[in-house]
Amino acid sequence: MSKIHINNLFPIPVMRVERFLEDCEIQKLVDNLRNTNQEKNARTDLLSHTDVIHPKAHPLFRSLTERSQEYLRDFGFLLFGENLKWHIKEMWMNFLATGGHQAMHSHANSFISGVFYLTDSHLSAKTVFHNTMGARQFVFSNNHAESANTPYNCDRWAATDMKCGDLLLFPSYMLHAVPRNEGEERITVAFNALPERLKSWDYEVSFNAQ
Repeated sequence: MSKIHINNLFPIPVMRVERFLEDCEIQKLVDNLRNTNQEKNARTDLLSHTDVIHPKAHPLFRSLTERSQEYLRDFGFLLFGENLKWHIKEMWMNFLATGGHQAMHSHANSFISGVFYLTDSHLSAKTVFHNTMGARQFVFSNNHAESANTPYNCDRWAATDMKCGDLLLFPSYMLHAVPRNEGEERITVAFNALPERLKSWDYEVSFNAQ
């Protein structure tokens, strides 16, 4: 048999940072935001969000931003091939009650998005990433009890390893959702980040995260 070569073209990175948050930090974040103004999600009353928080507005969030820098830098290098300075431009906390879900969505006007997990998530309510709808799929598919999922044919991937205190980073354009939560309340802090600038030869674009 002739020797074959399989090339993994254009992979998409997703980064997990284990135990980014200490237990004391987690409790402070939850206590600080649980009693702030919350809005019900447009699609379910069992999911609510705090107002958008600017990272400079509170020492806790300033600390998260500063400590996230090395991971944003390393993840950004995978996306853009350069160690850039990153700004977290906004944060918000999500409270997902038993029976609630979060519909599929992506994050506009951002390059890296992230999630701090403030609780463990029930297996039913893991963050699920979806392959771009229709853009890279054949008209026909082969999906049945005897077929296997491979990195080249699957249409979704679940972040099943995430635990309380972990940080998840992903490209902001990725579609993601949280299925119906069959466990206890799931609490996360989500954020969006921008690089200081991007440059393509003589053309440079700067971003203001204010």
